Amino acid sequence: MRQQSHRYMTLAVALLAGVGAALPQAAPAGNATNKGTLTLLTGFGGPYNEPGALIEVSPGRFVGIAVSDNAAAFELSSAGALSTLFTFPANAGPVQPLVQAIDGQIYGTQTVPSSNFSLAPDGKETIYQSTTIGQPWLSLQFPDGALYGTTWGSAGHNAFVQMTVYGTATVVHNFTQAEGEPYGLPIRASDGNFYGISAVPLPPSRSSTSAMVYRVTPQGVLTVIATYPDGRPGYAVGFTREYLLQATNGMLYGTAAFGGTNEAGAIFQLSLDGAYTQLYEFQTFATGIPTFLTQASDGNLYGVAQGKYQFGGPSSLFRITPAGQFETLQVLNGLEIGTCPCWMTQGSDGLFYGTTMSGGPGIGTAWKWNPGLPKPLPTLSGTLPDSGAPGAKVIVWGENLLGATGVSFNGTAATTFSNISREYVVALVPTGATTGPVTITTPNGSATTSGSFTIE
Repeated sequence: MRQQSHRYMTLAVALLAGVGAALPQAAPAGNATNKGTLTLLTGFGGPYNEPGALIEVSPGRFVGIAVSDNAAAFELSSAGALSTLFTFPANAGPVQPLVQAIDGQIYGTQTVPSSNFSLAPDGKETIYQSTTIGQPWLSLQFPDGALYGTTWGSAGHNAFVQMTVYGTATVVHNFTQAEGEPYGLPIRASDGNFYGISAVPLPPSRSSTSAMVYRVTPQGVLTVIATYPDGRPGYAVGFTREYLLQATNGMLYGTAAFGGTNEAGAIFQLSLDGAYTQLYEFQTFATGIPTFLTQASDGNLYGVAQGKYQFGGPSSLFRITPAGQFETLQVLNGLEIGTCPCWMTQGSDGLFYGTTMSGGPGIGTAWKWNPGLPKPLPTLSGTLPDSGAPGAKVIVWGENLLGATGVSFNGTAATTFSNISREYVVALVPTGATTGPVTITTPNGSATTSGSFTIE
């Protein structure tokens, strides 16, 4: 099923976008209707065909994977320099997304053989295989070293799974037939529970289906909290990537790729207790088919609409406020920038960095977009452990911590610390520290824990 899903995605690129110069010309990037500056970083080719999502692993340095049959993990700089981190064996079929863990390694999933893998900073690969369950598509990493994801449609294994950084996988919850296939990668919300999207696949003869938002407790108890029409073709569960997002207002947001009255796509809001509100629906198939959302440093939500060239429409980048005010900000030039499926993430410099899987000067591109947003400020969630003696190792975790320049314990600077990822900094408790909050300083600002770290 994993390999089949990869073929679906490859087919999707061909059907939705066409190839290279055969694409019709969309509105030029940077014209009067577009907002912000959209810049091509590089066109992909050779081992880099069909690039996927980027993760920023240090300021201005991104890692992604090209998911074509000749797949490779690559590094990309904010200036567009491209290099190979790792070349996968033929037909390995790595899939999205990648996750950087507390050990500094990057974890992902491949289809042949069905397995998880990790890549060290020097590109060394380690394979983790399970003989009892399907391999999870990982999307979450905790400071205790646990990774989480779902396995779906693989030899009947539909499950929410925990995996350690050593590759040991444990099923947290097995999905029943009524609970569907959990194709939408899960998130962890502020209430400590996990939330994700699933659907019951229908035969090709059925034109559409509904999606479900589920909640799973850490103990594995699942509750479906909302069901909504998403209009997708029955054979294409998981055909597009639709993820949930919890915004700073505590609400969940997501997309229904084929939802809405016209089955052209919709954007919804959902409370943690299941109150569903449709915020916006796309009017035409040509310019619709939204995939995922990301909350940026201005508090608004940004996303990608794939569109369909066969219906005269391009791919586009949009903004929607948490209250539902929608605006298309960029229309992608298929010949210059490429066409979606696309991924987009806000970098530590405030710019968006993204990829297209087809079109452009190659088979897919990488680009950056400057809509004039502020740089993302760091936030802190806590420490692990929450007490220790001088010299003890402490994990400080939060968001937007890349490039950390300082760590202090109640005002006493730590002389030894390391920035592991966007979410984690590891520090040694300094001599002379007293009980109190921990502060991390980055080039974008400082953040302090709300609770105290206890000096033993």
